[in-house]
Amino acid sequence: MICPRCEYEFDPANGLSCPRCGASLSCADVSCAECGACSRPFDRLRHRVAERLRAGERSDEGDGRDESAEES
Repeated sequence: MICPRCEYEFDPANGLSCPRCGASLSCADVSCAECGACSRPFDRLRHRVAERLRAGERSDEGDGRDESAEES
């Protein structure tokens, strides 16, 4: 796979993050023909679930609320 940010070619079997620049790719960003990370039938499902969990964590972290102010 070729990283869209730095154009470094890497093996996606070790993860969908570029080892050079750290860009995190998702299954929505690339087609299966370009990627090749999913060697088993359930790998694509596993990648999508992991992406949704990471997206949920980011939205929880960036909600702008201060928990210490709510406790008082």
